[in-house]
Amino acid sequence: MLVKVVTFFLIGIAVLAMFGRLRFPGQTRLKNAKCVKCGRYSIGKGPCSCGHIGHRKG
Repeated sequence: MLVKVVTFFLIGIAVLAMFGRLRFPGQTRLKNAKCVKCGRYSIGKGPCSCGHIGHRKG
């Protein structure tokens, strides 16, 4: 009984590790939406709240 519980636990951990390695769509777009100067996420096309004008990398 204990061996079965440990086996299911290890299988569950392996499944979680596989999901952790997945790349979700839109991840690069989120990375490019950060301000280069302060690292905050920029919403819209205006300047960042830190005052930096060119907030998008690409």
